[in-house]
Amino acid sequence: MKKSDFQTVVQDPIQRAKKYQEMVGTYFDLVTDSYRQHWGESFHFAIFSGSESLKDALTNTERFIANSGQFRSDMKILDVGCGVAGPAINIAIYSGAHITGVNINAQQLEIANQLVEEHGLSDKIELVLADAMHMPFENDSFDAVYIFEAGCHMPDKANFYQECARVLRPGGVFVGIDWFTAENLTTEQKTKYIEPICRYHAVPNIISLSDLIKCLISVGLTVEVAENIENHGNILRNWELMDTTIAQNIRGLIPWLLPSTLKMLTKGGYALLDGVKSGTFILGRWQAHKPVQLHEGV
Repeated sequence: MKKSDFQTVVQDPIQRAKKYQEMVGTYFDLVTDSYRQHWGESFHFAIFSGSESLKDALTNTERFIANSGQFRSDMKILDVGCGVAGPAINIAIYSGAHITGVNINAQQLEIANQLVEEHGLSDKIELVLADAMHMPFENDSFDAVYIFEAGCHMPDKANFYQECARVLRPGGVFVGIDWFTAENLTTEQKTKYIEPICRYHAVPNIISLSDLIKCLISVGLTVEVAENIENHGNILRNWELMDTTIAQNIRGLIPWLLPSTLKMLTKGGYALLDGVKSGTFILGRWQAHKPVQLHEGV
């Protein structure tokens, strides 16, 4: 997708959903280098427990999800929207599990394969170029499925969670962290706070945690936890670090002469911060299981 077409598509919620494959692919073509330079190899926000570094907080957040899913060395696990494999690498080292990563962006997968090889994990991590709305796996293929802020890029959340449930074996666990809205937002709040987040981050739409629960239940999963991750630590420190990074990179530049991608990321970061501070946007996490009896027909 041409950059000019991308800018047109992200402005329209209908087009964002209709052309999500090209839109999301183009978005990550544009931002991946900046993400890696300024944030690291894990493209998600961190839960901070104190004054630890961003790198340590990201690793601890990934271990938190691995612990919630009780990941073990004898498990086959699916990473949906694996980015450049930062979380997959950390979780494979931490848990010993075999991880299959799915990504719609070929550029990111090329980087991911290089990083996996550099870490000596080619026998533990397999990477697949695929659309997570239509994954190329058989039913009941994985012992666990996890997500780090990738579901928000899917246009039809109900169908996406159905796909995640389909590839999860009976008794398997589905865990993750993603972007959600607060409950019962007004149209004015959605327009003011949520729509800018969607535009700047190539997100078709964002649902609430209660909508997530309904989706998971509707596809046959049993939900144990669905909560704001602020229950587990400091989230605002992500934006404090972002402010510092932006200041370091634009020092001496006139704001309107910023590179277009950095400008988009800067505006997108502040849109997220506005959402967090207004209470309209949250980072949520969940833990759910696929009941065994569904497979057995009981």
